[in-house]
Amino acid sequence: MYRVVFLIILFFVVSTVQAGSPDEISAIKKTAMNYMEAWYQGDAERMKGSLHSNLAKRSLREAHGSKKELRLTTASDMVSYTESGYGKNLWRENYNIEVIVLDFYKNIASVKVIAPHYLEYLHLVKIDEKWIIVNALYEKKFPISD
Repeated sequence: MYRVVFLIILFFVVSTVQAGSPDEISAIKKTAMNYMEAWYQGDAERMKGSLHSNLAKRSLREAHGSKKELRLTTASDMVSYTESGYGKNLWRENYNIEVIVLDFYKNIASVKVIAPHYLEYLHLVKIDEKWIIVNALYEKKFPISD
């Protein structure tokens, strides 16, 4: 029973992504790639162009004892961290970034990004014919993958 429900859900998810135009999928991937490349290249302007001004980027971090808490990073934080070069020294020539469009419908999209140091899930929105990132949830990857 669960297998049948899973297959039906999978069919609809795949159908939604495949039903979209290749141009939209390409534009969504480009935004996600601009975001990651900007981080690794220290390109603050490119980072700013990839993000909605009300970005909510979240991750779990260690809190008191064994507890974890949610950390929030804003768009201005990301631009500042990028400008300061936090990601720039992490990049190596043989590293790859993979962008997978999980789903999109009209003006919204969900994307998975697999980078050497991070796994991120992004939500994008299309405003004024431009895809931008509004939400990000990430986890650091250890050990670093090549």
